[in-house]
Amino acid sequence: MTTSEPVHTGAPNPDACDTATVDADRDAEAKKAAAQREAEDQEEEQRRIRLLRVMQSIDRQTDLASLKDSVQGIQKISRSDKSHSRALTGLIYDDAAMVAKMLRLINAAFYKTAGGGNITDLQTAVALMGFQNVGMVASALMLFERLPKGADGDKLRLEFARSQLAALLAQDFCHSRKHYDNVYVTSLFQRLGDMLAGLHFQEDAQVIEDKLDMRELEPGSIARHEAREQLARELWGMGIEDIGIQVAEQWGWPPAVLAGMKTLHPADPEQPVSESEYLRALCTGANGLAEELMLLPATGDAEALQAARKAVVQGFALRYAGPLGLDPELLPAMVERSKAIWDELVKVLGISLNENGVTAKAAAAPNKPDPNSSAYRKMLAEDLADAVEHLSRLNRRGATADEVIDTGLRLMMKALDLQRAIVCLHDPAEAGLKGHTGVGDKAVVLASLFKIPLQPPNELFGLLCLKNADTLITDASDPVISQRLPDWFKTRVRAGAFLVLPMVSERGVMGMLYGDQAVTGRLVVHDRALVLLKNLRGQILSAIIKAKQD
Repeated sequence: MTTSEPVHTGAPNPDACDTATVDADRDAEAKKAAAQREAEDQEEEQRRIRLLRVMQSIDRQTDLASLKDSVQGIQKISRSDKSHSRALTGLIYDDAAMVAKMLRLINAAFYKTAGGGNITDLQTAVALMGFQNVGMVASALMLFERLPKGADGDKLRLEFARSQLAALLAQDFCHSRKHYDNVYVTSLFQRLGDMLAGLHFQEDAQVIEDKLDMRELEPGSIARHEAREQLARELWGMGIEDIGIQVAEQWGWPPAVLAGMKTLHPADPEQPVSESEYLRALCTGANGLAEELMLLPATGDAEALQAARKAVVQGFALRYAGPLGLDPELLPAMVERSKAIWDELVKVLGISLNENGVTAKAAAAPNKPDPNSSAYRKMLAEDLADAVEHLSRLNRRGATADEVIDTGLRLMMKALDLQRAIVCLHDPAEAGLKGHTGVGDKAVVLASLFKIPLQPPNELFGLLCLKNADTLITDASDPVISQRLPDWFKTRVRAGAFLVLPMVSERGVMGMLYGDQAVTGRLVVHDRALVLLKNLRGQILSAIIKAKQD
């Protein structure tokens, strides 16, 4: 009888299994890394495209293009050893009134230097301050004079006034001889990106600010600055600060000023910043302090106003006195001195402030008749009739649904003097309505909160839409109404009065038009206006239905 060892066939080899596993893991990691690199490359390409669009948009602006040519001409003269002050004078202005403003700016900006405060012509200014500084102050005034009229322009004028205050503060705080010549213009232009964003991308810039407000980030805080720059990079491919630096570089600004335009918040409030960080930190602190001071009331009891400023300055001292080597005891007097010069300066520039510190023009309410008067009813009917006709023309030429919606919201907001207007559209996945877009105060941000269940409805908006009931709520705080409003409306939207216009077709509820005012009592819709609002809604609904059919 013969015996033999058992033969094992097909048995796994542990070493081979381990090798295969390692190879598979390595391949998976390689594919993951390749996919990540591809995603990063795509993201970078998208960022580059967005950045290119932003800069092209800025360059296409006629006013900014002419400003760029003027500024570059000034910089060319400023850097030339053979330049003569008459050449700079001729390039800046041939308008006596503008030269007077220019001299006032220079006297305020360099009041602490020899001859400062008593400069009566540009030749003297150049002799005392040099071509470079005078040229950059001239550039600031050129930018100011190109700001648009109206509410948007008033906001930018307020920003320009803030930058002037920041520049005066920075110059007064500066104790570094190395940086003194550049501190005024660096602080003045550190937030150039804000001016450019507000000038060329008003709506996008406002949406960014609205999102920051919704997060309840304090003005001037590091958290707000960082979040703001991140939102800007997501939207435009670069931060607001970087936009300003890039444009300033195109204008030919000197490297020292460009470097100082980058904000720097001191990491340690007790540790002095380095010499290389000093200019950036000083200008950052001055701009933040100016912003806080601008938020204070502009009129009232003098002692109370001074005490409020002193409290703000004390807060500034806790953060910046150590890093910048400033004496906290001397700061209140320095701020008062700069503020007094600034008060005169804004008058010369024609910027008027009301009791809340905002420009009087921007704060002025529209000159409209009493909502209960016959004059108002007539005006409202005419405005709404024009709006309906405008939307009708858009539909006839085949405009997109989004264009019709956006135009309709703007026309409705203007006619009814609304705080904001929002459109919600049906979302099958949510079995209800969802905010699509909006115009007006924080409308783009607040639109995302509008989530209105329809099956079943559990609050006022859903009930009104299912009943197809056009409804005007004149007082949202009424307990009967308030208890039926969703929590997000009461805590985030907080409107005093609002209008609801459901959009219903044979298919069911397709959307809702919403408009509100901050206070009660002024949102009035008479019979003729309601008929016209229904027609306006009909034009928007037609565009939406057509888009779904296409």
